[in-house]
Amino acid sequence: MKILLARHGETPWNAEGRYQGQEDIPLSAVGIAQATALGERLRALRIDRALASPLSRARRTAELALGEGRASQLLLDDGFKEIGHGEWEGLLASEIRERDGERLQ
Repeated sequence: MKILLARHGETPWNAEGRYQGQEDIPLSAVGIAQATALGERLRALRIDRALASPLSRARRTAELALGEGRASQLLLDDGFKEIGHGEWEGLLASEIRERDGERLQ
């Protein structure tokens, strides 16, 4: 048995360096291209099952990577969601340091 792991494609918040956590931020154009390129690499492989977070960035990455013919093998599981960052979601690391620097030490 082989297990392959892939991260979701880029989102606008990734590009900006923002903490996403469980905010449902969709893929950017770059992220869509990344997921499509992953699909090209996976095309020749036999895939029996695919699991992804239900967050749109992960779900869409998996759908694009699997392609139309294999997308029905995709199972969504809350256990694959990113950890929540609470009040830090949507903030840049510099904003978090400025606002909550003492908590980071």
